[in-house]
Amino acid sequence: MTSDFTAVLDLPAGPAAVSALFTSADGVSRWWGPTEGDAGVGGTLVTSFGPYGANAMRVLEAGPTRVVWESIAPDGSAPTGHTQEWLGTTMQFDIVPMGEGTRLQFRHAGLTPQLACWEDCVVAWTQFMASIRTFAETGHGTPFRV
Repeated sequence: MTSDFTAVLDLPAGPAAVSALFTSADGVSRWWGPTEGDAGVGGTLVTSFGPYGANAMRVLEAGPTRVVWESIAPDGSAPTGHTQEWLGTTMQFDIVPMGEGTRLQFRHAGLTPQLACWEDCVVAWTQFMASIRTFAETGHGTPFRV
């Protein structure tokens, strides 16, 4: 049994549209925050949270049904306050076709209640999961805006 943060979303969008949210900087920018970088395997994505700093993720997998990012220290920009706790954790997005839509299974492996940022991170991930849902339903997410 794991205590990692997880979420399951049943979305009205097709698998290709859902996958596109995680396989390009533009896609990530649509639901999380302004993102730059290379979303291909081995690439690095950096999402800016303005005065709160930046998150950087090394892309470990970038397929149509599974995307995995590893949290790393951002190079050349200030990290967010939780970066130290996130280092080495992975964000896993499993994209499962379901009828007319898609089931997104999200797991932030290593983000557990033992971390000081747990409560704040749960609030933030819940907000960004809602942003993914809003994007799938309306074509417009609610990402962080700098």
